[in-house]
Amino acid sequence: MNKGSTKDALCPSSKYMEGSRLLGIRQIDGSVSILTKTLEIDQTFIENFRSNGDEPEQQFRFTNKCIKNGCKQWTGKECGVATYLSKAAELIPEKKALPKCPIRNECRWHKQEGDKIYLLCPGVITTITKEEIDEYFKMLL
Repeated sequence: MNKGSTKDALCPSSKYMEGSRLLGIRQIDGSVSILTKTLEIDQTFIENFRSNGDEPEQQFRFTNKCIKNGCKQWTGKECGVATYLSKAAELIPEKKALPKCPIRNECRWHKQEGDKIYLLCPGVITTITKEEIDEYFKMLL
């Protein structure tokens, strides 16, 4: 596990809000292609996307400062999503190289759970249906 400071950690699956940066784009197979560097996104981009009735978090992954207690995934001491992913990652044989990630050194999940978190990170969609979750896990096993 990475024991680095989590004071200024970045959430790798933030809802879009002021200061968010684009981290990844959802692909046709449901996985997320993590960008080689984060991209600045402006409010106009989000408003145009929402004008079609879509939620940006279903198609994109954003990163922003971890807001701890301001997030419903915060358990009081750590990120519940990272804990869940870490436990799920133990079921998957480590046969792939870790994907590149532009926020790895600042990532809340990585600081909390270490490298194994990256086995499932590309499968995380911030806003996802239960059916999509079930389908993704079937694909992995």
